[in-house]
Amino acid sequence: MSTFILKLIAIISMTIDHVGAAIGTTYVNGNLYLSGLIPLNVYNILRGIGRIAFPIYCYLIVEGYYHTRSVKKYVLRLFIFSLISQVPFSLAFLKNATNFSDLNVYFTLMFGLICVYLADEARKKYKECKETGASAVTYTVGVPIAIILIMIISMIISTDYSAFGIMLILLFYLFRTDESKPLTDKENAKKFIWLFISIAAITVVFSNTVELLGLFAMLPIGFHNHKKGPSMKYVFYAYYPVHLLVLYGIFTMLS
Repeated sequence: MSTFILKLIAIISMTIDHVGAAIGTTYVNGNLYLSGLIPLNVYNILRGIGRIAFPIYCYLIVEGYYHTRSVKKYVLRLFIFSLISQVPFSLAFLKNATNFSDLNVYFTLMFGLICVYLADEARKKYKECKETGASAVTYTVGVPIAIILIMIISMIISTDYSAFGIMLILLFYLFRTDESKPLTDKENAKKFIWLFISIAAITVVFSNTVELLGLFAMLPIGFHNHKKGPSMKYVFYAYYPVHLLVLYGIFTMLS
């Protein structure tokens, strides 16, 4: 399936998840409660289906890194939409336009992209150092420290998925398969299996078991044919803040 189809799957599952999160919960005095607008069993189903979305977005961030013409513009684009999306995010989930105690997922994706860039540059520079005999300490020590600091920042400012999300993006980078070969290729299959195991491991250690449902995202990811499909880049970017505003409006009408 094309990148376009992957994005559609991610958007549909994300919307289902956010129907549960935005309409099914309310936020009072810093605490999250069920709103009573959605039955508990339905709420759990909606949130479970929604776990599929984030791993796909993490995968697409890495693919975007390898195909973008400018990483700087890519980072800037994510940053701009993180700012645009924050008030809709706060309204939908925190029920307060000025509550920035939690930050939206665009911040996490942006931090993840920066970490992928740092890791990839470090890999290239390390290879050059080995060939020239120069010291590689800056890249073998400095870059990991920088990535850890970015993760700490994400936890301090409480971005959606936080450090766990950044680690997930880095795993998709570390175990990226060769797009010129099929997934059945021995090396690609080995990487994909290790990716699956690694995602499961960090989910258990750094997140909660509900997020293990996100492993189902590996199925459509495995069928990605690396073809772009219809280009609707800014439609997909804009969908996030727009659908959050719509869901907040529905919550307000039903409350």
